[in-house]
Amino acid sequence: MMENYSLPHFIMRSIEKTPNKVYLQFGEQRVTYEELYHRITRAAAGFRELGIQQGDKVCIMLHNSPEYLDVWFSLSFMGAIAVPLNVHLKGEGLQYILSHSDCKLIIVEEEFVSQIASCLPFIQRDIQIVVYGNNESVIMTGDGKERPVIGLKDVLNTNYHHFPNEAVSSSSINSILYTSGTTGLPKGVMLSHSAYVNSAQSFADHMVGANSKDILFTALPLFHINAQAHTVLGAIHSNATVALGKRFSASRFWDEIRYHGATIFNSLGSMIPILCKQPAKENDHENPARVTACAATPKEFWKTFEERFGIRIVEGYGLTETTGFCVTNPLNANKPPSIGKPYSYVETKVVNEEGNEVPIGEIGEIFIRSSQAVMEGYYKMPDKTEEALEGGWFHTGDRGYRDEEGYLYFCDRIKQCIRRRGENISSWEIEKVVDNHPKVLESAAIGVPSEVGEEDVKLYVILKQGEMMSHEEIIDWCQERMAYFMVPRYVQFSESFPKTATERIQKFKLKEEGIGAAWDREQAGYVITRTS
Repeated sequence: MMENYSLPHFIMRSIEKTPNKVYLQFGEQRVTYEELYHRITRAAAGFRELGIQQGDKVCIMLHNSPEYLDVWFSLSFMGAIAVPLNVHLKGEGLQYILSHSDCKLIIVEEEFVSQIASCLPFIQRDIQIVVYGNNESVIMTGDGKERPVIGLKDVLNTNYHHFPNEAVSSSSINSILYTSGTTGLPKGVMLSHSAYVNSAQSFADHMVGANSKDILFTALPLFHINAQAHTVLGAIHSNATVALGKRFSASRFWDEIRYHGATIFNSLGSMIPILCKQPAKENDHENPARVTACAATPKEFWKTFEERFGIRIVEGYGLTETTGFCVTNPLNANKPPSIGKPYSYVETKVVNEEGNEVPIGEIGEIFIRSSQAVMEGYYKMPDKTEEALEGGWFHTGDRGYRDEEGYLYFCDRIKQCIRRRGENISSWEIEKVVDNHPKVLESAAIGVPSEVGEEDVKLYVILKQGEMMSHEEIIDWCQERMAYFMVPRYVQFSESFPKTATERIQKFKLKEEGIGAAWDREQAGYVITRTS
């Protein structure tokens, strides 16, 4: 039986147990558990002065930093709800989340102010703006108007402490994480305090066997569930230390691991081949790490990685809707390439199109059920929630099978969702942007195999009669209107699409073509500009 804690209870338990221990390493910064307590109480006082109350939504658009965690934890102690934003969002996608989330406050890094400012004129309510790294008192919005802003440092460093005494229930919503909709708008996944706590405990104890002597490193973004629930909260559960990187860099990765003395780190399937393709060094094997928790590890790189770097890969499976990993290989009973077995409080089954459970070895859709891990629903989307949780089971949209020992294996996705470098990309969102181009009649986005695992985006385009367009022109259009990781790598102009009798594009037929003769922007030397 899992312990039923709120995040404040969970964090205070570790603060009281080891107040003088270093909880966080970030660059040269070191923060103890006792200092974390004071940072939380100061931040809570600052947010209270801004009028933030229990249940209020606060959007966070920041790079990884100690301040990010101060914001998240202080909001958690107050019973407010954090809405992490992918820092690469822009345009309509960002505008939709700011509007849909009902946020009362936006905390934004200085370099992303322009992205937020361009959206503000279209938001039908007043939102307070808090900026990190900006000394200006106003910003200019997209309609040319000035908006007052507050500095985040002032909020986090108030003159007095306020220990939040709000009664925060373990079942109350802690965060809303927006995930790409496969056939529509992004969906806000509502995750409870107890779901975070259960995920952290299970990851630390069951998947990686963490203890108080460990240092858990991540360079994955704090706006994703992986870094939040597993590395950060997993370390706190174990009274261990979090080592936080700003972002993943293959060339600097092992130097960061050695600098921090990291013993455990989380990785994505695409990171494994990227690290393996780095030039070999004599000291590759000389690092303090012993285990990496990973998902979607390419089979052909598994043994090479473990032997070259002397680190065990432990494979797992999870989604934002399941608060991250919920199916994992036991640390001492790893069975590659299986995704593992469900946690003790998680049920899984594999079903056919009629909803009936299939025999061992037969492929079907993976269903998951758990009152302690699965989301509370999609924010303000009761129809989507009912569809996803029909019959009390979460329908993952992923196909797999089970072996005679109860281990699960992932096969592929049923959803029209593209997985690239750890990001879930909605083909619908890409097509919506492309179809708005005045020369485009229709488009279709699919995922094709990538040389570093997971997928790259391939775009099919049908132009309006009499129009002409270069590959670069369509990429320029995309880059201005979507996050960099969504911009297609491959572009292919077509005369028509295979369709069903109801005029739906048969994407499975497009996927059968693979990359084919498509134009490749990477081979063409087209450089995508990242916003950070």
